[in-house]
Amino acid sequence: MTVRNEMEDFHCKYLSDAQMRELNPMIRNAIATALYTARNYSEDEASFEWTNFQLKLIPEYWEEPELTEDFRKLVKSLRRHREALQKSSGTAGEP
Repeated sequence: MTVRNEMEDFHCKYLSDAQMRELNPMIRNAIATALYTARNYSEDEASFEWTNFQLKLIPEYWEEPELTEDFRKLVKSLRRHREALQKSSGTAGEP
């Protein structure tokens, strides 16, 4: 859903619904594979080989990935909420 939501404006501007229906499962399957191989990297030879090969394919000119703006906003909101709770309970500054 994160990828789909991030792509929504691009989809509306450049891709038909039919194109998105074709693209969505490819993206989901690729993400599922990447997550599976990352999780099983240390325990599974195929995951180890797949991940290392994929890492070699990343071009040097690609920018570093960033967390999405929506997620960063959520993190800030949760921090503010936690700090407010700590202040109201008198535990501000305690771990």
